[in-house]
Amino acid sequence: MKVLIVGGGPVGLAAALALRERGVTSDITVLEAAPRGQQTFGDRNIALSAASWRFLKRIGVTVPDSQRAPIHEVEVSQRGAFGLLQLGAREVGAPMLGAASPYPALKTAFDDAANAAAINILYSAKAVAVRHEGTHAVARLETGESLRADCVVLADGAGSDLLPEFRRIERNSGQLAVITRVSAARPRPGVAIERFTAGGALALVPRADQQWTMIWARPQVEGERLLQLDAKSLQAEINVAAGGCMGELAVQAKASSYPLLWRVVEPRASGCVVAIGNAAQGLHPVAAQGLNLGLRDAMELADCLQTVSGTSGAPAIAAALSRYARARGIDRVLRIGFSGALAYGFDRGGWLADVPRGLGLTALQLVPPLKRELIRKLALI
Repeated sequence: MKVLIVGGGPVGLAAALALRERGVTSDITVLEAAPRGQQTFGDRNIALSAASWRFLKRIGVTVPDSQRAPIHEVEVSQRGAFGLLQLGAREVGAPMLGAASPYPALKTAFDDAANAAAINILYSAKAVAVRHEGTHAVARLETGESLRADCVVLADGAGSDLLPEFRRIERNSGQLAVITRVSAARPRPGVAIERFTAGGALALVPRADQQWTMIWARPQVEGERLLQLDAKSLQAEINVAAGGCMGELAVQAKASSYPLLWRVVEPRASGCVVAIGNAAQGLHPVAAQGLNLGLRDAMELADCLQTVSGTSGAPAIAAALSRYARARGIDRVLRIGFSGALAYGFDRGGWLADVPRGLGLTALQLVPPLKRELIRKLALI
């Protein structure tokens, strides 16, 4: 089976490595639009669940411990109202709920694993269209070259635009994610914070450098205003919203932003072409489920194609991809629904909203079986 993967980011490389690890095929080519060594990394800090880290270990992706910040506990609260939920790894007998890693370290680990597995990666290879040709698919590159494969996996954000059969359904949340890096006067190693404020959630994710990444979802106009503030003024507003959960927070980097939206692609499989990760869906980051969902896409795609390994240009591949799309539908709907409920259910103030939310958080905190099930769903499964 010849497989062509469009997108050389973590999800695309995870799919390539998982296909190799499962013995589906060794004939894998990854198309990366950026030139070798010129991908933009930025200062992103990626939180992955314990389940995702187990998957990465299985496919040979190793991030040094010095580049990982373990997350042992997640603390959830709401500004100006009662209700506190603490989700701890010890409650389910796990060593950690997950860990966060700088994107450059994570991407380097993926690149090293791909090189070790002899995955063929074509850099400066931008796909501009994908079409079916009999039982195969053909990807046309910006250079005019065409590549033919038994299966094409779209694994980058723009991948769903390459095939006319795929329809993108998108909803803008009307929010910006304002991102910066902060240090804490009273640091709590291993603790991630999710604090719901009027207008959007504020998250603090631990970093390997002993600082925290702050992600604050704000209404568009409010977010743009925050981006114009000097560091001292931004710091003051962050501390009011954070509520002293780790003492005084000090801004350590210039703030940046990106728009928050939900996106789904339907159908996510057509013939021998399938979309995974950001090519199949985009989530609000409120519950840090985006890349975790994409990695699970890659894992289950490899498991599904293992059932037809050795097949070349056969309807069996299209049937397997169709089964995969149906099977992944439930997980996608649940994750998108969960992030949507958190984003919209916790962004409004006033006691009519604060009291039910506080009761809900308190109920989860006081009913261990419900709390343990939530931990397993978010981190361990």
